[in-house]
Amino acid sequence: MDKLILIEKEPHETVREYAYRVLYQNIMTLKLPPGTAMSEQELSGILQVSRTPVREAFIRLAQKGLLEVLPQRGTFVSKIHTEQLAEFRFFRVTLERAIVELACQEFLDPWRTKLEFCIFEQGKFVANGNAESFFKSDNTLHSLLYEGCGKPHIWQVVQDSNLDYARARVLNISDGYAAEQMELLYEQHKIIVQAVFDKNVKAAQDMMTKHINKVMVDVAVLKKEYPEYFG
Repeated sequence: MDKLILIEKEPHETVREYAYRVLYQNIMTLKLPPGTAMSEQELSGILQVSRTPVREAFIRLAQKGLLEVLPQRGTFVSKIHTEQLAEFRFFRVTLERAIVELACQEFLDPWRTKLEFCIFEQGKFVANGNAESFFKSDNTLHSLLYEGCGKPHIWQVVQDSNLDYARARVLNISDGYAAEQMELLYEQHKIIVQAVFDKNVKAAQDMMTKHINKVMVDVAVLKKEYPEYFG
């Protein structure tokens, strides 16, 4: 647990919500990588809370598929499941091709400005080698495409559908090739956004398909480098 990153408790946040948020964010950012043993007693001491909110956080995380309870062995951060990634890739490609088609037809001006700023920020993150901020901005860019088409709730469904996909992407821009990966994703983002602004449906869909499919190619490489993270 020495890699666990503590975050400040929000003013109106309950102890239960705080414990869950800390563990969730640490798992999703791979500070607690797949396979990490989780101890209620140890975490309650680190978070300075009783064991009850930690136990409740464990239950919620297990329901999301982020923790796995192995009889006689203990509780562990779940491994990344390749089969689920393949299914989610199909879901995401199908959905986001439809989203960029909608965006090419009509995209609200406030979100156009936000997209431009998002691309600007990503350029800075790439230049500074800031992988964590780039990943957050990557999610922001996709969410803006949904919001600009009037489909923000569908983006939330996407976010909640497969957390393994998100963890695989974090791993991909956090290893030794982070700079190369960020640069490539940044260039793809620029092409997608420009195609939307130009109302070029084919260019937007073609690049979005390539962009989403990239994760499966990357996973094949990552499984060789980090076999202990995948199940």
